[in-house]
Amino acid sequence: MRTGAVLLATALLTLSCGGSTPSAVHSPSPKPSASAVTSSEPSPAPLTGPYGLILSAGTLMLIKPDGGVAGALDVAPASTQYCSPQRDTLVAPAPVSASNTEVYFRDGDAKIRKVVLPNRAVDVTTVPSGPNIVSFFSVSPDDQQIAVLVVDVSSGTGLTMRLYVEDLNGGGHHVEIYSAQTPKDDRGFTIWPMGWHAGTLVLAKVSACTFTSAAPPSEWHVSKATDGTQLANIKASNCTLSYWPSAAGVACMDPQGVTTRFDWAGKGASVTAPGVQGGGFIQAGLSPNGSSVFFATGAGASATTRIITAGVPDTAAGHSACLFIDERTLLSPDAVITLAPVAIKPLAQSGVCAGRFPGGL
Repeated sequence: MRTGAVLLATALLTLSCGGSTPSAVHSPSPKPSASAVTSSEPSPAPLTGPYGLILSAGTLMLIKPDGGVAGALDVAPASTQYCSPQRDTLVAPAPVSASNTEVYFRDGDAKIRKVVLPNRAVDVTTVPSGPNIVSFFSVSPDDQQIAVLVVDVSSGTGLTMRLYVEDLNGGGHHVEIYSAQTPKDDRGFTIWPMGWHAGTLVLAKVSACTFTSAAPPSEWHVSKATDGTQLANIKASNCTLSYWPSAAGVACMDPQGVTTRFDWAGKGASVTAPGVQGGGFIQAGLSPNGSSVFFATGAGASATTRIITAGVPDTAAGHSACLFIDERTLLSPDAVITLAPVAIKPLAQSGVCAGRFPGGL
C-alpha cells in the first residue's frame, strides 16, 4: 500500500503514546457530534464479499477475488487536505470503513454513507466538519457503533484532536475517549481508528503532517471503546509495521526481512522471512487467520510480492501487495493476486488500497 501512514500523537488516552502518562477522557456529551440521517428507502440487503476496496480518481471500487468490479461509487474528497498554508499534507487514512455486512465511506466533509451495489449509496450519519476540520472514522463489525477522530488544523503551530465513540444510528451513547494537541512538525503524530477487535478499537499511530510521502505506522494500539483504556501496544522496534491490520494482527519486518507476527494481545507469535536476500521489501502483512504472510517491494517494474504459506514461499512479480482480501487472495493497487498457484489478475483501473470487506478484526 502506498498511501499508508498511521497514527497519532502526544497522548492522553490511557493508550500511552509516549513520554508522559496520558489520561483518558470519557464523559457523556448531551449533544452528540454526529447525527443520524433518516431515509424513506427500504433497507438494502447486506453485502456478500469478500472484496478488496480500492480508491481510484475519486471512485470507490469493490473488487472481487477474480479481479472483477462488484460496485463503483463516486466519493467526494474532504475540503481540508493540508496542515498549513505551506501545503504540508495532512496524513489521512482512506475515508472508508467496512463492517462484517456493509461498506461505508465519508462523502465530502460530513456525510457517512453506506454502499448499495452496484452503484448507489444511502446516508447513514454525519461526522463533525467545518473550516480546517476533518473527521476519520471506523464502524464496528456489527454496525452498531462508530469511532470518529476529529482533527482541527486551524492553529498555526499544532493540530487538535479528539476521538469519540457513539451509536452509528442516532448518535446515542456518545463518549469522548481521547483528546490531544500535537505539533505540525516531525514530532507530530495522529491516531487513526482502523478497525475493531472483540469490541475494542484498533488504532494506528502515524505522523500527522508531511512534505514527503507518508510513513508506515510507528505503533498499533488496542483500546477499550468505552473509555480509551489501552489494552495492548505494538511498537516498531527496528522494524516496519504493517500498513493494514488483519484479524490475525500485524507484522513487523526488520531490515533483513525477519518478521515478527503480533496478535491483538500484543504477543509476538512467530518469526519468518521472505527468503530472498537484498529483495528491497518495504512492508509485510498477515492473512486473516495468520497462516500466510506477504512481503512487498515498491511500485513500478521492480515491484514484487513474496508470499509464504505454511513455510512454502511463492512470488508475484510486477505487483506490490497491500493486504489480504481472504486467505487465498491479495490486493495490490493494480491487481488481484491469487495463491496456490500464484495468478495475477490486473485491475481495469488502478488506485490506492482502502481496506477489505468483511472488515472485522
